[in-house]
This record gives sequence, C-alpha cells and structure tokens, in this order.
Amino acid sequence: MTDQIAVSGGRIVAIGEAAADLPARETVDLGGATAVPGLNDAHFHLSYFGRQLESLYLGPGRIASLDDLYAAVEARAQLLPPGDWVLGHGYYSLDLGAHPDRHELDRRSGGRPVFLAHQCGHLAVANSAAFWAAGVDPDRPEEAPVGGEVAFDNAGSATGLLVETARELVARALPEITLAQQVTAIGAASSAAAAMGLTSVSEPGICAPGVLPGSRHDDLRAFQLARVAGTLNVRATVMPLIDGLQRIEESPGVWTRAGGLGAATGFGDEWLRLGPVKIIADGSLSGRSAFVREDYEHEPGNRGLLQHRPDTLRAMMYEADRAGWQLAIHAMGDATSELVVEILEELATITTLADFRPRIEHFSLVDPKLVARAAALGLVPVPQSRFIGQFGHGYRRCLGDHRVDQVFPIQSLIAAGMYPAGSSDAPISDGDPVQGIADMVRRIAPDGRVIAPAERVSVEQALLAYTRGSAWAEGTESWKGRLIPGHVADFTVLDRDPLASPVEELAEIRVRATVVGGEITFTQPA
Repeated sequence: MTDQIAVSGGRIVAIGEAAADLPARETVDLGGATAVPGLNDAHFHLSYFGRQLESLYLGPGRIASLDDLYAAVEARAQLLPPGDWVLGHGYYSLDLGAHPDRHELDRRSGGRPVFLAHQCGHLAVANSAAFWAAGVDPDRPEEAPVGGEVAFDNAGSATGLLVETARELVARALPEITLAQQVTAIGAASSAAAAMGLTSVSEPGICAPGVLPGSRHDDLRAFQLARVAGTLNVRATVMPLIDGLQRIEESPGVWTRAGGLGAATGFGDEWLRLGPVKIIADGSLSGRSAFVREDYEHEPGNRGLLQHRPDTLRAMMYEADRAGWQLAIHAMGDATSELVVEILEELATITTLADFRPRIEHFSLVDPKLVARAAALGLVPVPQSRFIGQFGHGYRRCLGDHRVDQVFPIQSLIAAGMYPAGSSDAPISDGDPVQGIADMVRRIAPDGRVIAPAERVSVEQALLAYTRGSAWAEGTESWKGRLIPGHVADFTVLDRDPLASPVEELAEIRVRATVVGGEITFTQPA
C-alpha cells in the first residue's frame, strides 16, 4: 500500500513521491480510505452466479426447515405458468436434517417440474415431473453414469436425490440458456463482483452443457460479447471443462485434449484469457460425495465417489498437459487429493510445458503427510476460506472432530512454501472477498467454534492470497497483483486499513470503490 499512485494508459506508472512529481489530468482524493491491490477471486463461477440471481434461493438465512423450503417452492410455483420449471438453489441438507422429498415436491408444485440444487452444487433434487420431462421413469430410473448415484427409498423408487454425475439424468431436460441470457448473466455477475471489490476472477468451468448447470458450448463467445458490450467489468480468466474439449488422436495411441482452433492456456488478452483446463475428480464434503479415506460420520460405508476411474483421470490429465493446458483438478476429499498428487508426480517427469504449474481446486481435506509432496511439485492450492465462515459447522458433522482440523490447512500450505490463492467458489458461497480474508484469519464457523486454530494466517498473508496468490494461480503475476509501476492499475478501495484493523473487526470492512485499469467500476453510494 502507498499514499499516492499515478496511473496512465491503464497501468501504474509511479507510486509515492515519484507519483507526486508527475503532472496529473485528474486527481482523486480517497479521503483517508485505503487502496490495496485489486482483489482477485481464483475460483468464482461468474456466469452461474449471474444466473442464480434469478433462481429461487433456498439457503441459510432464508430457509430454516424443510417446511420453509416446501412453502417457498409452492409460492414460486403459483407465480409460474403451467409447465414452467421451478428452479432453486442453495438448500443445505446439513441444517435441514434431510434432503427434500420428491413426492412432497410433487404435492407443492402443481404439476410443474422442480429442480433444486444443493448448496455444494454437486447434488440436486428433482420431482416426478422433472424426471418425466427428461424421459426417465422416477419409479424405475435408469442407471446413474459413472461417478454418480440415484438415491432410492425402501420400495426401490427414486427419492429425487441425484448425486454428482447422476444430476445429468434430469439436468439434460432443463430449459436451455440462450446466448443472450448468458451474456446478461455475465454482466449482472460482473457488477456484483465489482461491488464486492473484485477486479479479477477465474471462471472455473465453461463450455460444458449437461455437466455444469446452464453452461453452453459457446460460453467463451458469451464472455466475448459481454466484453464488447462493456458489461464484463472484471478481468476474467476462463477455464474450459475438459468435457468441452475435443479429443484428438495425434498419432496411434497418443491423444490430446484441444480447445477450439487448438488454443490453450494463456490465449487472450489482459481482460479475457484462457486459463487452465478443469477436471472434476470428485464431489463435495458437505454433500458427502467427495472421495475420502474414512467413512463419513454416521454413514457407514460411504466414502464418497470419484467422478472418473483412476486410469481415466490419469489419461485426461496426460492428454490435457500434452495439448499445452495448465491443469486445474477439482479435489475435495483426502483420498482424491492423494491420487491427483500421485498422477502429477508422474506427469512432472515427462511434461514438456515450460511452466508446469498445476492447480488443485479446493484441496479441502488434506492429509498433513501430503503437504510436502504437493509443495515439491510446485502445486498451486486454491482453497475457499469462506466455506469455513459459512459452512464450517457442517464439516464437523460430516468429518468428526478427529478430521475437521485437516480442512483447508492454509497456514501449513504457506509454511511448506506454496502460494495459496484466495477464492470463494461463488455462488456456492456468497463470494465476498473481504469476508473471505476475515475467515482465513479467524476460521470461525457459524456455530462459533474455531476450525483448526493452528491454520489461522495473518491479515497480510490473507491479503496476499487474494492478490499475488491468485495472480500466481493464473500465471499473471508479472503484470497483476501488486501496486508497483508496470502493473495494471487495478485496486480496491477499503474504508479502513485491514493491516491496522483489529482482527475482530475485519468482517466489518466495507468496499468504497473498485478500479480496473484505472477506470472506476464501482463506487459506494454516498
């Protein structure tokens, strides 16, 4: 942080006394507020966040019981024409005590199809009309794809709960998102992100309809159109899901995963660029579908799921690396993370990439013995500290006291020499980076209990994660993430200095303004 910043052509040209000596066309007085490097969320589903703004929110803060949820679904259904879908998101089964039931949703929806996404984004519940809309008999549903499960009652009928890849059985029938709607969603989410103080985000998963809710094959085109229209006002690094890439045989038995026209990581400009390719290896902890070493608490035999067989996962990673992609592997369970690190150790010996910088998205439950191996690889961990502040009590219920202290071990990652990125996984969490920084420092769950106090970090370390750490994860650290001459003029203006604020008051810090490339994208109304 500095007292003066000179900006020209979208870049910082001088700071401190050197800035004061330059002639200025315009001077902005921050009035005692504090400018920090632009906050950067390394895992923020921008388009999904925008679409969820129009969906029925069923999460904590609004829904306290299943009765509340059913009433909300019924009220929304009554506002819709016959046959329209009731779409909801955010329900948290760990607070509600159970998942919604298909038959009760039938009774409340007036014959309309219902599809409700769980808070974690890896589970969903559908009613009978939704199953039938997808051509599936809910009393005799087809077999779930590899990496998924359909939940059944004692009579052998579907309860409505669809786990991981099984969501595709019904999601394929959801109303298609048009290109124009996608562009609008990106713009709306960009405005919301700027109001949170974000200047950059990484969008973790595009071009994968049927896998990610509401995704389209031409998602990248939607981002381009939003940029042309001037509504994409955060810098976006977008990650295609591997499912959306072409599998090309370059020579007998040698395959690569190529994007359109052969583009790969790094293609684009400072506003919109291709990032890593994303591969989803397992599920979520709160959904009890992440692949773990020990059974989930109170669910004997349930250790979650791998979304791909190990040999398939290995082949995907090798093919993407061969095609020039940085890897970003979604891994939440400790068993999954160990498998991914093992494959990366093999791949590191043969990769031809000049900058082998693999990411693990989430890296949620981590065996302490794995940390040193991950650090030796140069692995980039992308954890979500905001999950602790919003859902930490659920992790204790899922994992028990003996494992919960291994959740998001950020201080251990830093001590091992890694550079964790700051991220939220919005809209799974609320996406607020200031709250994310506070959660990284305090680690207090909603029930008031601290999760792994030894893994608390300093305010400076948390701020670095949301700036330089996220730039490192993107591979943009040479021009983004610091307030120094030559870097882009991206900064977030806060109403007080976080480094001088009591830890207990971090969550009270407010964003006064957001600046990207020297242009104001958000100002707090007077």
